[in-house]
Order: sequence, then C-alpha cells, then structure tokens
Amino acid sequence: MTEKRAFVIGAGVAGLAAATSLVENGVAVTVLEAAPQAGGRCRSFFDKQLGCDIDNGNHLALSGNLDVMAYLRRVGARDEIDELAPVFPFYDLASGEHWEIALGRGRIPWRLLCPHHGIPGTRLVDFWRSRKVLSATPQETVAEVLGDTGALYEKFWKPFSVAVLNTEPQHAAAALLTPVISETLMQGGDACRPVLAKRGLGFSFVDPALDYLRSNGAEVRLGVRCREIAISQGRVQALDVEGEQLQIRDGDIVISALPPGVASDLLPGLSAPRDFRAIVNVHFRLGQPQETPRIVGLTGGLAEWLFVRGEVASVTISAAEHVVDEAADAIAQRVWQEISRVPGVARPDMPPVRVIKEKRATFAQTVQEIGRRPGHSTAHANLWLAGDWTDTGLPATIEGAVRSGHRCAALALNT
Repeated sequence: MTEKRAFVIGAGVAGLAAATSLVENGVAVTVLEAAPQAGGRCRSFFDKQLGCDIDNGNHLALSGNLDVMAYLRRVGARDEIDELAPVFPFYDLASGEHWEIALGRGRIPWRLLCPHHGIPGTRLVDFWRSRKVLSATPQETVAEVLGDTGALYEKFWKPFSVAVLNTEPQHAAAALLTPVISETLMQGGDACRPVLAKRGLGFSFVDPALDYLRSNGAEVRLGVRCREIAISQGRVQALDVEGEQLQIRDGDIVISALPPGVASDLLPGLSAPRDFRAIVNVHFRLGQPQETPRIVGLTGGLAEWLFVRGEVASVTISAAEHVVDEAADAIAQRVWQEISRVPGVARPDMPPVRVIKEKRATFAQTVQEIGRRPGHSTAHANLWLAGDWTDTGLPATIEGAVRSGHRCAALALNT
C-alpha cells in the first residue's frame, strides 16, 4: 500500500497547523517554505539593537480559542505559555483615568454593570444596545452597529474591534466580531483568559511545531520557493520547487498556506482579498523586569495595547495606515511619550527601542473585502487553501490561521 503523502506550501502558523494535524493522522508530510525561517508573521528573533529576543508583532490568544489550544497541546507547547486571569486593565492616555474589565466564571459579567467596578461612564442601555453585534449583517460596519453605545464604544468596543479586525471601525465588518464574541466573551471568564508566550511567539508556536514535525518523520524544507503549481485534468500534477519537479501522485494532498498575493500568482483566477492594513509594533527594552500587568489596553492616544514580558514593553498600533509611513524615530518618540505615563513604566529617558512595520499585516477586514475570501476547498481535487485570509468565518487572527490549517487537514483526510 502506497504511503499517503502531503505537501504543505508555507510554514506560517496556518501551514504548521495543517502539517502537524496531518502528521498526527499518520500522513507523510513535506513542508515547503520560501523564507529561511518558519512562522510567517508569528515569529521571534534576536534583535541586535535591543540585545534580546523580541517578537515581530504581538498576537493575543484567549483560552476560548479552541483551535489554538489544541495546536499547542499537539506540539507539546503548553509549558511555553501563560494563562492569565481574565482581567484586562485599561488606561486612558489623555485623562489618566484607569479601569479594568474583570470577567467572572459566569457567562454574564455582572461586575461590569456596577458603577464602581465597571467601565467609567457606561450605562446599562449601552450594554443592551450592544446586542445588535450578534446579528450584524455582512454589509454593516462596526461603527454602524456599535457606535451608539456611548462610553462603552470609546472605552471598549472601539479598541477591541481595532485589535481584532485591524481595520478602522467605520469600515470594518461587524459580522466578523460575532463569532469572536460568541466563542469567548459570551462563554464567560474561563474562555477569556489571555494566553501569552512566556519567552516569545517563536518558542511557543513555531519551534515546538518544527520539533514535532521532524521527530515524527516529516520533511521541513526552509529557504525553498514553490515557483509553480502545475494543474491539469482537475488536479495538481506537480510542484516546481526552485526548479526541482515534485510529482504529485494520485491520493496525495497539496495544501497552499501562502499569503493571498503569492497564492493568487500561483493560482490564476483565485478570489482573494486585494486590500490590506498595516500594524506597527514598538519594542522598548526597559532594563529590568516590570511590575506592570502583562497586558494593558490604552485609549486616548496613538498606542492601543501594551504588552510587557520581562524587561521588554511592546506596543501595538493596529490599522496603522495613519502612522506607518512616519520615520521610525518619530513613531518611537510619540509612543514613548504616551506609555511613559502608564504607572510602572515611567523612567527619565526613552530606553533602547525597535520599531517594526508590517505594511500588509492582514487583509482589510471591510464589508467589501470579506466577500473575496475563498473557501478551503478548490476546484482542484487534491488542493486546499489555508490562511487567516481564507473564509474561516473568523477575523484574520492567530485563531483563524490555526483553524484554517486544521480544516484543510480534515477536508483532505476525508476526501
């Protein structure tokens, strides 16, 4: 009996999820990655400027992200993450006001409705009006659905939606928030525990997956580009990998986990998003471990979320078209002026800093672009599509990426 083989093109998180799931099911897997390292937009590296390991960006997962948690268990990475209490501190950079969103184990967050413990300025009617997001249509934006919720919009829904959708609320598709809310917030605090990497994303999501694949006989080829996906008679017949022809046999599986632009080049006629949004991450090495909470939501300024791991404070600016073309030094100065007001971070001078710009961090999750997301199955019998930009039903998050890989593996195995 011929051994079942799979070729996964792309070693980002979506590709790694697909590959590890296939290996778990006894398939012989070859992973092909054009970059010299795996992980895609979810990776760690040693930064000479700061003299320490940093992540290229910040990715927040929650305990209710079931595909992420299954993936981490599979690759043996549970010891590389911290699950925090479902408490989210917020700090208003303009007013100095601070509050926290604390979710109990029950599904209804009663504490948020208490004037002395909830979000300042919110009213019961604001929470009632928020229910509209659960029935949002694909044509409605976040601002249209939630913009009438007063202080709750400015102090929670707006920063939440920008972080999740990486798109301005006046353009972002509200329907993409519905599954996120249903799978996390509506499940109570046990589903909303922040899941953060202890040492870095690469140590949690990438290195353990590569170890798992290699220890189970998979072939991982880094620094090799797939230049052609040869298709005829309704199926993939061969892959051109740096001039080497890999023949695809009957029964073999091919999963493309490539970015939308690359996938479109290799698969003419593919429906894929064409508009993108930037993310800017600013990493400060503060010089000593901080007492600040691991994650702080920020309002009233340029910075939106502050992540603290050891002596490194990392700031995320999502939907960053308004700032991405500024000089790195100017961005760093603006961000430092803001976060140096946050209790526990302040120091006399700006510390060593590294600014990382991802100009095409995610596709623009607008009401127009979500209609261009392709499904996982294709017109070709042995080819499937993975990636957070495919039609996962979720936003382009790390959970969406992992879920896409898992779905492709399941579809391929059941064909």
